[in-house]
Amino acid sequence: MKAQRGGDTPDPILVAEIDAFFDSLDPLDLLDDVLASEVPGRAAAAFEQLVTGDLDGGE
Repeated sequence: MKAQRGGDTPDPILVAEIDAFFDSLDPLDLLDDVLASEVPGRAAAAFEQLVTGDLDGGE
């Protein structure tokens, strides 16, 4: 994969690969990691952001 330099248009192939990666994630597969986290508040916030897509930046 060739790195893009300059400009502000993202590489459409890279965008498609990132979308495919996130589409392949099943949030329930990550729930055990959230529950076992050493920092449960942050893990729960990250999990919520992953599931809802709401990136509020809060904990």
